Amino acid sequence: MNPIGIVICNYNKSNFVLDCIKSILESNVDNYDIYVVDNASTDDSVEQIKKTYGDQVTLIENQENLGGSGGFNTGLRIVRDKGYQYFMCLDDDAMIDENALHALHEYMEANPDVGMAGCRVYHMQMPEYIQQCGLTIDFDNCTAQTLYADTLEDGTLPDVIPCDTVATCAVMVRGSAIRDTDVGIMPEDNFIYWDDMEWGHRMHLAGYRTVTLGNAKALHQMGANVKKPTTFLNYYMWRNCTNFFMRYTPEEKIEQMSLRTLGSIFDAMYESMFREEHNNMQTISYALQDALQGARGKAAEYKILPNDANDDKLTAYLQDKRSYFLVEDGFSEDALYLRNFLKKANPALAETTQRDQADVIFHLCQNIFRVNDLTLEKVYIDGERNCILDQDDALMVKNYGYSKSLFLYMNQGIFLAAAKKLRG
Repeated sequence: MNPIGIVICNYNKSNFVLDCIKSILESNVDNYDIYVVDNASTDDSVEQIKKTYGDQVTLIENQENLGGSGGFNTGLRIVRDKGYQYFMCLDDDAMIDENALHALHEYMEANPDVGMAGCRVYHMQMPEYIQQCGLTIDFDNCTAQTLYADTLEDGTLPDVIPCDTVATCAVMVRGSAIRDTDVGIMPEDNFIYWDDMEWGHRMHLAGYRTVTLGNAKALHQMGANVKKPTTFLNYYMWRNCTNFFMRYTPEEKIEQMSLRTLGSIFDAMYESMFREEHNNMQTISYALQDALQGARGKAAEYKILPNDANDDKLTAYLQDKRSYFLVEDGFSEDALYLRNFLKKANPALAETTQRDQADVIFHLCQNIFRVNDLTLEKVYIDGERNCILDQDDALMVKNYGYSKSLFLYMNQGIFLAAAKKLRG
């Protein structure tokens, strides 16, 4: 029997999944079996996989979309029960190089204390730039940090990078850790997002290390940075992230966690209200409510709304302007994105180096809700394109601190009680 069972979860990616399978078959080892789980795709994925690869893969067809974790788990249950020593998870839009399987398998054989070993993942469109080398979980700030994201590969990074968890786009997992401990297969009740974070953390709690390897390379097609049609991502990200920190934050940090998490949720909701993105605000509210009530799995349809994210107010403001002066204030990357946006929003708008000749002065800042200058003599704007354009905006900025304090005061007790119940 081959030692490695590879599981690919596919949903409507017929144009990518064939390349994913091809990359595996081009590996310099053949000690694996491939299981492709199709998550009830509505494109021609199933037909194309059967036509192109036939009996080179085992195709499992789910009758409904079970989400990322549910889709992977359909295959992971099979490789677990068949007794494979190692499980390999691959996203349908990922590709591994010919040495990746050998490198991951060899490293895990030599290091029995490693429960997960991930590839060093590069951007598909810009393969010289790293997408991620694993992630760390920050329990002080209730967030996760992607290691070396968007770093140019110059050969100076360590070959082995320790981390807290890795994304399941390209990771090998020790089968005995799944079978013999409380780690188990992926936490399916997330449906999607933060399931791999929780899986990796469970591995850590079971006493295993997690690493990424520089000589196991993968390419991954990140979703385009375009407006999503619905608030799907907003709901699952906020609900599952909140649930994770409620469940796993160390006991001595629970109170701090409650303020950090609620503070982040308030910021997201207040920003949505400021931008008149009412559907986004409502979805985040549903996500918080469900996290507090322990609701899991696939969300009710009414909680996923059309995405009303917009820059309408700023775009309208720019239409009668012909020149602008930009104070970057050290935020050079944000300045690049802002310049591109301004050019697209009003092609007639030109940047000038003469401050006193500009129709509008933009002042880049980290966060407009921390701005004290509300004179409207210049337009404060942050990296999310939140900006103070008129007295209504200034009033909302002025009221931000009081509103946040009230929100935390009203919700912290409820939040802590829900966390206590969740933790048993």
